[in-house]
This record gives sequence, C-alpha cells and structure tokens, in this order.
Amino acid sequence: MIRLTRLFSPLLSLRRILPILWLSSRRWTLWGSGLMLLEVGFGLGVLYLLKQLVDVVTQRLGPDAMEGSVGIVLGYVALTGIVSLAFLIARSLSALAREAHGLYVAEHIDREIHTAAVRVDLSFYESSRYHDTLERARAAGTQRPVQVVGNLMMLTKNILMLAAVSGLIITLSPLLLPLLLVAIMPALVARLRFNHELFVWQQKRTQMERRSGYLDWLMTSEINAKELRLNQLGDFLRQQYGRLRTELRRERLAITTRRTRIEMLVGGMATVAFFSAMGLLAWRTAEGYNSVGDLVLFLLIFQRVQTMGQELVQQLAKLYEDHLYLGLLFDFLDLEPGLLDPDSPKPLPESLHEGVRFEGVSFHYPGCEREVLNDVNLAIRPGQVVALVGANGSGKTSLIKLLCRLYDPTRGRITLDGEDIRKYGLDDYRGLFSVIFQDYSHYAATARDNIRYGDIHEPEGSPRVEQVASLSGAAPFIEALPAGYDTPLTRIFDQGQELSIGQWQKVALARAFMRRSSIIVLDEPTSALDPGAEFTLFENFRERIEHRAALIISHRLSTVRMADVIYVLENGKIREVGDHDALMHQRGHYWRLFSQQAHHYRESNDEGHDPEGKRVKEPLK
Repeated sequence: MIRLTRLFSPLLSLRRILPILWLSSRRWTLWGSGLMLLEVGFGLGVLYLLKQLVDVVTQRLGPDAMEGSVGIVLGYVALTGIVSLAFLIARSLSALAREAHGLYVAEHIDREIHTAAVRVDLSFYESSRYHDTLERARAAGTQRPVQVVGNLMMLTKNILMLAAVSGLIITLSPLLLPLLLVAIMPALVARLRFNHELFVWQQKRTQMERRSGYLDWLMTSEINAKELRLNQLGDFLRQQYGRLRTELRRERLAITTRRTRIEMLVGGMATVAFFSAMGLLAWRTAEGYNSVGDLVLFLLIFQRVQTMGQELVQQLAKLYEDHLYLGLLFDFLDLEPGLLDPDSPKPLPESLHEGVRFEGVSFHYPGCEREVLNDVNLAIRPGQVVALVGANGSGKTSLIKLLCRLYDPTRGRITLDGEDIRKYGLDDYRGLFSVIFQDYSHYAATARDNIRYGDIHEPEGSPRVEQVASLSGAAPFIEALPAGYDTPLTRIFDQGQELSIGQWQKVALARAFMRRSSIIVLDEPTSALDPGAEFTLFENFRERIEHRAALIISHRLSTVRMADVIYVLENGKIREVGDHDALMHQRGHYWRLFSQQAHHYRESNDEGHDPEGKRVKEPLK
C-alpha cells in the first residue's frame, strides 16, 4: 500500500502545479496544449498512412493488382509527406511553446519565492531551518519549473501516443499488449525506487552540501582572500572540502551503481519482451493472419513504443522527482509569518506625545529558553535623545528588534502613545523608525541608491539624498568620486569604486537619515569612524537628526554624554538610569566603564583623576 501511495503521490502535486502553469501564462498554456495535440495527431497519422502505403504497394505487386493503383500509391506518398511535414512543424512549435512556458513559470515561481522570503518573520532567517529550507526551495525554484513544464507536456504527449498506439496494437493482435507492458513497467518501478532513494539521501546530506559550499565560498571569495593567505589556511580548507566531497561522491556512486545494475536487468527483460512480440507478429504474418502492412506498422510502432516507453519511464521518474522537490518549494511558500497586522489596525497618531515605552518587557528567542531581556522598562519621548550602553551580549540589539517590532516580547508590552504597538499595522508602525544596524548593508548600487534605499518612496532625483549625505559627513568623498552620486559603489558588476569601512558607515548613516521618521535608531554608528569624524557628528547631533527622537547604542561612552537619558543594560536587565552627570555621581557600573575608557586619554601626570578632574580611587575590576 505504501509503495502504491508513493507511486501515485506525484498526482497530488499536480493539484498545485497545474494552477501555477495556468497563472504564469494562459496564452502559452493554451498554445502548448494545442500544439501538443497536433503533434500527437500528426504522428499517429504518419504511422497509419505508412501502413496504408505498404498495403497498397503490396497489393500492387500481387496478382490482383488493379489499374490506376500507381496513382493511388503516389497519392499516399504525397499525403504521407504532407502529414510528416506537418508533424515536424508541430513538434518544433510544441518544443518552442514548452520552453517559452517554462520561462514564464520560472519567473512566476521566482516572484512567489521572493514574496514569501520578504513576508516571513526575521526569526526564520535567524534559524538553521532557514538555510536548509530556502536552499532547497531555490534548488527547486530555478531550473525545476522549466523541467516541470517540459516533463508534464512530454508525459502527456507520450501517454496519448501510447494509448493510441496500444489501440493499434490490439487491432494487430491482443497478445502483443501484455508483452509491451512487461517491457515498460519493471523499468518504471526501478526508476521510481531509485529516485526516491536518491532524494532521501540528498535530504540527509543537505547540511553537508551547505558546509562544502561554505568552504568553497571561503576559498574563492575576495572577502576572505587576505586572511586566507596571511594565515595560510588554503591547504587546511582544501583538505576539509576534499573530505566532504569524497564522502558525498562515494555515497552517491553507491546509489548510482545499484541503479545501473537494476536498469541493466530490466533493460534485458524489455528487449526479450519486444523481440518476443515481434516474433509473434512475424509468425502471424507468415501464416496469413496479418498483412505485410501490419508487420511494417508493428516494426514502426516497435521503434516508436521502445522510444516512448523509455521516455515515459524517464518522465514519470522525473515527475516523481519534481514532486519531491516541489514539495519542498511548497513547504517554503506555505510559511506563514507570526507577526501579523491586527484585524482592524489603529491609525498612527499624527504626532507623538508620549513616545514609545517598554513596560516590563522580557524576551527570549524562539527555541531558546534563556532570556536575553528581563523586565525591561524604558522610554523614548518625542525629541529626546536616549542612549543605551552595556557589554557585548547584554541584549542591546535584541531590544532594537523588539522596538522595531521584528519580534514581539515574550512578556510585557511595548506601547506607542499609551497603546500596545500590536494594535497598529506592521508597515505603518515600522515606518516610524530609521535604523542603522551594526551589520548595515553594502548595496552593489550607486552612491545615490545606497542612500535612497533608506526611503525608497523618495523620487530618484530627490535633493534629499545630497542633504542627508551632508548631514552624515558622506558628501565630500561622494562628490569626489568619478561620477559623484552616480558612481557604483562596487566592482562586482560595473567599473565602480570601493569605499573604506569608515566611508561606508557614513553612507549607512545617510541612509538612516533619509526617511523622515519620528525616531532614529543608531546601533554603534561611529564604530568605524575616526575620532575627528565622530566629534563632528556629535558636535551638533540634534541638528543633524533634525530634532527627532533618537536611540543611540555605543560602546564609546564619550559619544553618549550629550544624551538626555542613559540606560545601562547588563545581562538583559536595566541596572542604572539617568543622564551622564547623575550616573557619574552614582559611581556605579556606568562610572566604572567611563573611567576605564577615559583612563587611556589622560596624561601620565593626571592618572588617578576622574574625567571631571577629581582624584578618585582606582576603579573596581
């Protein structure tokens, strides 16, 4: 029962594949189907006309030949030639329709993958499931759609041809049909079995394939080229890659070897069956039960059925393989986001009055029990500059993800002007923020587009690009580029210009400034800037951010001195709150961190004094 279910399981995928074929291009679906039917019809017509031609010629050579039969023979020759030409034209146009339709299907599935990839939650991207599922979906979604169209059309054509040919065979002798089935069915079952075995093996080895792909990327990417050479990692990585590929090759060859043995056996059975059928018909012809035309027709059908039988086995096996891989594609497309818009979203306030508040917020990542934030209370008021400081791993970036509603809290709530943010539409709420993350993106695009991507709704020629570039300090070096703002910041596709890390950070800052948002979030915004550029940025910071509310995360405590409120985060908890002067007066964790950083900027004769110039005890370690 399980084997039968497995055999017919591809039919279940057709329920989703066929609508995709229709939705991708109705015109090519109709053209492809019509041309396929013409190809089948003309192909059968050629076989039948050849049989009739042989019978007419045979009758002409017999003692009962009639006058004028030469004209009949020539008429059959001409008609057979015309139908053969029509068959060739229909076959060529049918192949064109299959390829064109396949390209439309590939584009349609690409759009579906991109829609699903943009729609799913960030949590999916931050899990190992993402790498396995999306990689499989991409493998299914690039070449598979074209193959699916071709396989389905060819499979349908061959089934129709076999059905018609089977009817012709029955008219010759009913005993021939079982022999042909014996020739086809074992090969089909063997191919399906090994396709399933190969699919299961590939499923188990997905991570190994990804790991070998990662090692290949390490050895060939320019990103790693410097360290690879300086640390002499080439031979080590090549050995690791070689071991993985050797194991994968050995396992794959073992499956292929077993499949080859079985296919040789069933191929021998098919040959015996075909020649047994031919021997039976030759005997019946010699005994006068069938005409010479029948024998010629069978010889033609024999060759055609042998070819179609092999193609049918391959196409059914490919359909089964397509079913398995497209199942993975559908698994990805069926992913539903956990963060959804409410049924009746509240409109955003025209202007913020209270701002954003964290009220007893705790959070842990899906699949992880350890809380990265615990009972956090924090407020960002309109026009207020808030700073968040803490060691690596204290939960600062996680707090930003919650603030922008990339995740929802495990406990507690976040409010906007007193209302839970889950009552607002996702896109509307996220539009309140402009963010520069630590791992900001380097787009392979022009300088103008790299900035404009901060607010893609701005027109291409918007003067705001130059305005925010000036605010971030990026304008001077962008204007000095060969094509100014139209210079590609990459050498991947065009003759562009590569930037330094510090220059890229200024471009990313300009991108964050681009959107006219209510709150701007800067996660380590000056980590790659030199002290002079950092001083310039924060010297008139409120004017640069156009007096918006801001949340700044930085390890450089000198950059957060001007903040209205500073929150000290330690192990996921808020330990201290206040402005710089108040926190220094408390002489707590913030004071110790600030004193340790300031220590390296003091003159040797000033050692032992705090940043305010007062003598202090050595900070606790």
